[in-house]
Formats: sequence, C-alpha cells, structure tokens
Amino acid sequence: MIGGTIPALLTPFTPGGAEVDLDAMDEHVAWLHERGVRCVSPMGTTGEGPSLALEERRRIVDRLSRHPSGMTLLTGTGCTNLPETIELSRYAVERGSAGLLVAPPSFYPPTTAGTTRFFTALLEALPAETRVFVYHIPSHTGVPVEDETLRALGERFAPMLAGAKDSGGDFAHSRRWMRDFRELTILPGSDVSVADTYEAGGRGTITLLANVVPEELEAIRAGDDVQARQRFLTELRDLVGGLTRHAALKHLLRLVSGLPRSAVRPPLEELDAEAIDLLESRYTTLKGETLHV
Repeated sequence: MIGGTIPALLTPFTPGGAEVDLDAMDEHVAWLHERGVRCVSPMGTTGEGPSLALEERRRIVDRLSRHPSGMTLLTGTGCTNLPETIELSRYAVERGSAGLLVAPPSFYPPTTAGTTRFFTALLEALPAETRVFVYHIPSHTGVPVEDETLRALGERFAPMLAGAKDSGGDFAHSRRWMRDFRELTILPGSDVSVADTYEAGGRGTITLLANVVPEELEAIRAGDDVQARQRFLTELRDLVGGLTRHAALKHLLRLVSGLPRSAVRPPLEELDAEAIDLLESRYTTLKGETLHV
C-alpha cells in the first residue's frame, strides 16, 4: 500500500550536475529506510525529474528497484510527450514500481478534455495491474488536474487510477478531494499541512522535508506532539523555500545525516556562502541540537 511518509526523493548529482550519483542515492534511501520510511517517490519536482534524460531515468528505476531495503517506489514517469511517458511508465512497471506519479504535459497547456485524453491514452497503454497517481502541481506545469478528469478516469479505469498527489498549495482543495474521491488515495504535497492531512483522515503525504526529517512527519502521523512538530516543519519549509530550494535541501541533508553533499543540475543554482551560513544557523536554532558537520 502506498501511504504514510513518502519523501519526494532528491536526485544527487556529481559536481556541476554532470551525472546522477547513483551510489549517493543508494545511501540516502538506506538512511531513510533506517528511519521508518517504506516508500519513496523519485524523479518528481524535488527530484529534478524534468532535468533528467530518459536514459538517466531508466538507470534510476533500475537502481532503486534493486535496492536492498526493498523500498516501495512511486515513480515519477511524466514527460512532456505522451510516447516517452508511456515508455518510461511501462519500464517502471516492469521493474516493480508499485505506482506511477504522472503530471500532465505542460508545454502546450491543454483543455480539461485534452488532459483527460492524455491520461486515457496512458492508462490504455499500461498493464491492468498498474497503479497511477495523477500529479496536480499547476504552479509548475500550468495545467491543473480538474475534478472532471478524475471522475472520467475513475469511471473507466478503476482501480488503475489509484490516487493523486495534490501540490496545488491549497489544503482546502486536498480536503475536498479526500471527501469527494474516497476511492482514491489523495496525497497532499506540502510539509505545512501534514497535521491537517492526518486530522482529515488522509493516508499519507509526499513532501520534500521527508528527505531530511522523516521522523518528524512519522511522529505527526502517530499523533506525537503534533502541534509543536508541525510548527517546526512549517518554519523549516519556509526557511528552505526562501533559499535556492533544491540546493538548500541537499545541504540540509548533509547536515542532518552526515551523507556527502550532492550538487544540483543547471539551471538550478548552488547556495552561496551567505545562504549556507543562514541555513545552518537557522536550522540549529529551530532544531535545538548540534548538527553533523
């Protein structure tokens, strides 16, 4: 089952973003597994999926599917075109991905009917055992996933349509989807609404901070000191979001885990010295503990 604390898995790169560092990815996934994480979602927005070549994405699928932890994969397979989305989705399913996370293509913003046709063609091309989660993130794609699309796909393709990740930035929207589409697993995508998600009966979240502080999200899920932990997540998310987000998150992972720091890939930029000092000092204050430096 896909649910609980799901990191939107970072993709580590070698210096300058030259190559995917698969060994570093292995170490990160093992570290997450030690902290109770049982499912990761690679190659999405936080994972710099749109910056990856198709062959790189295949190599990531291959590596993660063989990870000794047996980590469940909700694999990001959306591309800007339908043929490659189908190709990569089939590849992930064949190698054991439990689910696929697919955003609508963004270069030619479609109508709601066009979005529905895209997902219809994708689902028609996949094995019946496939479980697809549509990815609603209009701030990046410019293309919302409308209720009409979920209804049409659900009527024709249940249970292949398994759920949705809602990264629209409005928890009222997530709550309504959880209420109106009870047959689907709705996974909100914001660290600021983790407590709200479980209070509303949600089954899990896919977030960027789950890469670095999964124990905080798991504690909220367990009902342990929920309000204080949610305040910490909200403030930390604001801190990371106020910097160059991907680079800040990768630096933060190094601080909390002791794992080697990885690079981002252009056009994303690295942190400068001032930003690093701010991140480290502010995180120390928020967490109230000595960091691994």
